[in-house]
Amino acid sequence: MKVLILAAGTGSRLGAEIPKILVEVSGKTILSRHVDSLTRAGIASEKITVVTGYRSDDVTDFCRTLGLKAVFNPRWNTPGTFSSFFTIPPSDSSLLIIHGDLIWEAGLAIGTLKSPGNIAVPVDPRNRADEEAMKAEVRGNRLLLLSKSLPVSRSAGESMGMFFVRHHRILHRLSERLSDDPSANFDDAVNLAAGSLRTEAWITDRFVWEEVDTQEDLAAARIKFS
Repeated sequence: MKVLILAAGTGSRLGAEIPKILVEVSGKTILSRHVDSLTRAGIASEKITVVTGYRSDDVTDFCRTLGLKAVFNPRWNTPGTFSSFFTIPPSDSSLLIIHGDLIWEAGLAIGTLKSPGNIAVPVDPRNRADEEAMKAEVRGNRLLLLSKSLPVSRSAGESMGMFFVRHHRILHRLSERLSDDPSANFDDAVNLAAGSLRTEAWITDRFVWEEVDTQEDLAAARIKFS
């Protein structure tokens, strides 16, 4: 299995002068917290690749101190994040994709990796009505749709910014049509794949997590992970 951490963007909503993944939360950078959680989940650092973009040299240098691979996304300054998916060649291994601004507990990855299906997405039911959330429509355990504009009446909760792909090469082939779309995000690929692959939602409210987009999110993360 491989891990891909998406960390190419500027984090303009946060207003930080450094790449968001290098922002400290209670004494540790967000990237260091990714590594800590992955280690606790039994995933070694040599399995991890960090996709860089904004101030790539700074992120790459820090990756070296943690023993991580870094790969530059030349299309980092586009509205969507899915171009980062194409920075590594397709393989026959499984792939865990994590938003770079996510702070999370190890159990979240452990449970996601155990979920059945070709694609598994953890969903938190506590945030089903949040207007800014990437909401999930679910039937049984089947994930039907990810969308911020999903009506609350159809929302099972918020996608947590982590995606497990059991067959990297298959999703790569299915989603190639999105490779030239500068606004495509990973939820677009999941929605595209849902028509032909078994796409599962793992609904859980057992774990502490925070996606750091704004200063308010950062303050919340520093309380949750103090």
